[in-house]
Amino acid sequence: MHKVSVVKCSSYRNAEVRKSLEESLKNIDFSFKKNLKVLIKPNILSPHPPEAAITTHPAIIEELCKILKKYNAKIFIGESSSYNTNLGFEVSGIGKLKGCKIINFETQEKKLKDIGEIKKVPLPKILDEVDLIINVAKLKTHVFTGTTLSVKNLYGCIPGRAKSLYHKILKTPKTFTKFLLALHSEIKPQLNIIDGIVGIEGNGPGSSGALIKSKRIIAGKNAEAVDIVSSEIMGVETYISKLSKIKKQDIEVIGEKASLNFKKPLSSLLLAVPIFHFINSLFPKSRVKFNHKNCTKCHLCEKKCPVKAIALSPWPGCNYKKCIRCLCCIEVCPNSAVSLEEHKIKKLARKIYRKFLNFKG
Repeated sequence: MHKVSVVKCSSYRNAEVRKSLEESLKNIDFSFKKNLKVLIKPNILSPHPPEAAITTHPAIIEELCKILKKYNAKIFIGESSSYNTNLGFEVSGIGKLKGCKIINFETQEKKLKDIGEIKKVPLPKILDEVDLIINVAKLKTHVFTGTTLSVKNLYGCIPGRAKSLYHKILKTPKTFTKFLLALHSEIKPQLNIIDGIVGIEGNGPGSSGALIKSKRIIAGKNAEAVDIVSSEIMGVETYISKLSKIKKQDIEVIGEKASLNFKKPLSSLLLAVPIFHFINSLFPKSRVKFNHKNCTKCHLCEKKCPVKAIALSPWPGCNYKKCIRCLCCIEVCPNSAVSLEEHKIKKLARKIYRKFLNFKG
């Protein structure tokens, strides 16, 4: 039986965060040994301040480090962001924490491993050199995979541009999720914590999403079990639940598992309502759309497109014949200048479903 703890936490005040973390650890019967080398993997998607709720809040990491220091742990905090990891550490506030070593996975020695169907995936060697890996994700929706939680957070262990390049191979949410599950089986984080005090709903995980005060810290020893419970709390369908070997009856939830009814991204609607797959096949595929008013011509969408479908001349434009709809451009845009435009029939279908079946999306 996999225990998953759901603890209410209404703010990022350090004392309240500390109490909630300690209660979470107690709920899942987790205790630390002394003198461990510990790697904490936060979610630092890109350079955003804590109040944007796009990155793991530094108060969560700070209080977790304080608990670890009681056991004389040697602490490393490692990440590879979608872009500019060093700046991401600084702006998120996590890079300013004392008593731990900050690691940019892109600069670390790598070890090549076969993950699922992908051969020679570069992973930082430190993953094999520490005694304990703590995976600290955010409670966020994701425009491609439905949610980005504990399992998806491990994708940040892959350094640099390789992350976007794998989208050329893993073109659908289902195949991408299969890879994520294989990656989780390789890394095997022993403790998984989700910062859900303030989350992201709608077309997350970046600035195109909207903040939601979800007031939860969710934790467990198994990342898949944590994600299954978290997705249910969010009310968002994902392939993690469908493809995981862990079933709902194998999970014991300690705490309140009330539904927060997050606003859904399009990918979740396609999973939740099978008829939408049929509607999708009848009408043109959704297209990436650019808002020139918000665009600052930072070129991130162009740089991060794995198939080179986006170019600026002078504004961003997309070659839809090349586009694989991985939506990396939406994820990395810091100014909400990129979105997904649906066919008008699809928009109407979404409105009907939302009206009659209370689908918040």
